[in-house]
Amino acid sequence: MYEAFFSLEDAPFVLTPDPRFLLRSKGHHEILGTLLYGITSQKGLMALIGEVGTGKTTLCRALLRELPKDVQSALVLNPHLSDIELVGTILDDLGIERRGTTKGELMTALSQHLLAAGGEGKTVVVILDEAQQMSVEALEQIRILSTLETATRKLLQIILSGQPELEEKLKQRELRQLDQRIGIRCYLKPLSKKDTFRYVEHRMRIAGLPGALPFTRAAMARIFAYSLGIPRVINMVCDRALMAAFSARAREINPALVKAAIKNLQGESRGKRRGAAGAGGGRRFGRAAIAAGVLGAVLVGGAAAGYWTGWAPPVFRLPWRADAPGAATRPRGAVPVPASAPSAGQPAVIGRGEPGAAPRDGQSREALPRDGMKSLLVQVLRLWSVNEELSDGIIAAWPVDAARAPDLAAIAASYQLSATLLPETTLAELRAIGLPALMQTGGSEGARALLLRGIEGDTAVLATPTGEETHIALDRLEAAWNHQAWIIWRNIDLLPADPNQELTPTVVATLALRFQKLGHLTPPVPTTNNERFQQAVRRFQRATGLRDDGIVGPRTTLALSRVIGGRFSPTITDTKPR
Repeated sequence: MYEAFFSLEDAPFVLTPDPRFLLRSKGHHEILGTLLYGITSQKGLMALIGEVGTGKTTLCRALLRELPKDVQSALVLNPHLSDIELVGTILDDLGIERRGTTKGELMTALSQHLLAAGGEGKTVVVILDEAQQMSVEALEQIRILSTLETATRKLLQIILSGQPELEEKLKQRELRQLDQRIGIRCYLKPLSKKDTFRYVEHRMRIAGLPGALPFTRAAMARIFAYSLGIPRVINMVCDRALMAAFSARAREINPALVKAAIKNLQGESRGKRRGAAGAGGGRRFGRAAIAAGVLGAVLVGGAAAGYWTGWAPPVFRLPWRADAPGAATRPRGAVPVPASAPSAGQPAVIGRGEPGAAPRDGQSREALPRDGMKSLLVQVLRLWSVNEELSDGIIAAWPVDAARAPDLAAIAASYQLSATLLPETTLAELRAIGLPALMQTGGSEGARALLLRGIEGDTAVLATPTGEETHIALDRLEAAWNHQAWIIWRNIDLLPADPNQELTPTVVATLALRFQKLGHLTPPVPTTNNERFQQAVRRFQRATGLRDDGIVGPRTTLALSRVIGGRFSPTITDTKPR
């Protein structure tokens, strides 16, 4: 009902486990990476534990979408199956013909399929949702399935997804063998306050919200206080609050509307517990007429609270000057840029073949002239869909020099973005990376900051601090700029951007799966930085026009983030090298 009023294409807070709406917080990234690593490295039995409503099913569906094509998968949603029914359901979901009706015959069919799949280099994974409700007999059958293996690998990868009661159940004596076989355990926690704010905006953006977020900051704080970061509760409150705003024709959702939505939910819950016959009518009231009692509060309090339209708390409330004597406090969420990084030839686990991603000793911290820098930052943030009013207001109030390295990184982090400096780069590399870049032309006396918006053939498309667009031949620009560039980007996969970051098995598996989906790697997926993985890196680098050294450095990471970001990443018009 309220979708058209707020210019939405879809309902943003439905309770179905749609993986499109999954907010990839740091915790979600870690769990997805760990489970992907467990699957691709044939760890066998894994467990995903989370409280009611934390998004386990949504995360499992997102995991299935991340699996490479050579992985066969089955998602069992019904926990109330007998041991025989469980095996039969797995066969059906995997598309395996049932050969008989007894458990022995079904197990034989499954074993033969797993052996054949393993011989072809394929992986088979089964996810069992609501596992805490499974019977002891069915869980014992899971233990038996986990024993299907060869001398070198597990034939079936199994993920038990359930509430904390699952762990209590596994402590029973008759299930101790199953408990001991679980090699990986992941714990899905509620969202933090900051991630709750991000979650609400993320869902509304995915649903098509074109402008400012209607929830005020105070309203968001009340939502978190009530929901305690549980996504299902957040969805219910936000849905009711949006309906209330629609009914009251209010474009802004203030704490009064949220309070009314919560009261409605609590009343409905009490009605259900009492088993009242009028519960359905109460629900209809909540969806259609909840705003009637709070219209006055909307009119009185609506203008008092400011919009919450960004990804993080406004940075102008966080005093920090990088040049202040003894300054040691940074904005929450800000990522400090180190004073030095490995030189181009210095060995490093990641990026040893590429210059570091931060200024080195002896380099000027003034990577860009301060004149016009704030205006260019606003333009970059708008390319990343940061609200216009928010970017204007926050950057205008930022109390430090936006051209200094630590400050630029902090500003980017305030919007859940990253800022990476390429101290020695070329236009060919920027074309290959494919992301807009902040750059400087001229010497120290006549320095000028510009934004590289696109490359069309042999011409660069630049934006000036005043917002004007100018075109210049690439050879002229190459001769005029200082070969340093700042890239603002969104690290949606927690890709390695630090040249000194270790390539852990989880990181390798995550990167390898990306390369496999892009057609640069064939099964099986490696979990170590071996020759097969480095060959995949080289193929990706050649495909994008980067130097094919086989090393995951800042340039490779930036290019990969642009490719996997798809339509959510701003790109240079022409990213193919000539």
